Amino acid sequence: MKKKTKKTIAAATATILMLALAGPLAAHHSLSEFDTTTAVRVKGVIVLFDRVNPHSILFVDEEYANGKIQRWAVDGPGALQLTRMGIDKEALKAGDVIEVCGYATRPGVESQRNVSVEPINFLGQKTISGRRLTGEVLVGPDGEKRTWLDYGQHKCLGADYHDIHTK
Repeated sequence: MKKKTKKTIAAATATILMLALAGPLAAHHSLSEFDTTTAVRVKGVIVLFDRVNPHSILFVDEEYANGKIQRWAVDGPGALQLTRMGIDKEALKAGDVIEVCGYATRPGVESQRNVSVEPINFLGQKTISGRRLTGEVLVGPDGEKRTWLDYGQHKCLGADYHDIHTK
């Protein structure tokens, strides 16, 4: 084979490989769209728990004192991580009250990046959507407090919390 042909084949292979990896990499978000300077605490009722990858999604309705409801779409661990944590499909059910602490999308991002899912005949709704929140800590209906996602911010875990991300 000629040198020029080998280079062309190598370049084409590299291009195909990059294109094949672009979809999965784009699907996984960084924290750049979230305001990690301020922890947001939400207490509400689970509307839907969707065990999907790369993150599970908890749809939670938080009711304010004035009666208004804010629906949150809380990113959580992927399906395999949940299994390893001992959290099965029935652990978090619609109607359960939970607390979540995490980081909401930055102003201006939420209108573009709200999460929607198409559940199968869920409460007669066609879609469910909510403002994004990446969850760091979850207090389940059983009262157990657990790390939900760990990106190393730790504003929800307290000043005395230390792990590999702590300086």
